[in-house]
Amino acid sequence: LDWRPILESWLMLRSQHEAQILKALYETVFPELYRFSIQSLNQKMEMLEAFVIMQSINMLEGLLPPKEQSGEFTQQRLERLFTFGLMWSIGATLELDDRRKMEYWLRNHASIKLDMPDMSYLGEETMFDYLVDPNGNWLHWSTQVEEYIYPPNTIPEYGSILVPNVDNVRTSFLIDIVAKQHKGVLLTGEQGTAKTVIIKSYLSKYNTETHLQKSLNFSS
Repeated sequence: LDWRPILESWLMLRSQHEAQILKALYETVFPELYRFSIQSLNQKMEMLEAFVIMQSINMLEGLLPPKEQSGEFTQQRLERLFTFGLMWSIGATLELDDRRKMEYWLRNHASIKLDMPDMSYLGEETMFDYLVDPNGNWLHWSTQVEEYIYPPNTIPEYGSILVPNVDNVRTSFLIDIVAKQHKGVLLTGEQGTAKTVIIKSYLSKYNTETHLQKSLNFSS
């Protein structure tokens, strides 16, 4: 079995409006883009096709409203969310250069025309620097970075300090999309890229009356 049964079983849980639009998008884009990614791009971690489609579905599941409210989403908004899901499924394990190649392929494909962020006036940025806001518009991640305010009355542990920037704000957002569905999250990256601090910062938001956390260290 390929990716289609997995997608179709999920679409059965969504509204007819959503299912019709998303199925057409997946049929048009996913098989060709996935083939391009395994043949021409360097994935930092190998993932089976079934895991890639599930990651894309998990992104959408975390961003779409409940089934009974989904009729209010326009085709443009669903297409943008679909594109965002592609970024963080097929593109999730790519380094920056390969992300640029993936974006170039999408923007210049003869038959695939997705509603992607308008970056005609920008330089080094990619579509991965954008998210879809609650109104369905493309929004730069930098607009989501809040000012860091150093605690005035306490001295925090050095290892717990996480100054907000585009990378860690984006990563925390992506963790939340999956974690709020009570699904496991695997965060990968080189040493010193703040993985542990980001995870601990995210876990600190949970209510300690209802959630316990356990941290285990393994030799790197």
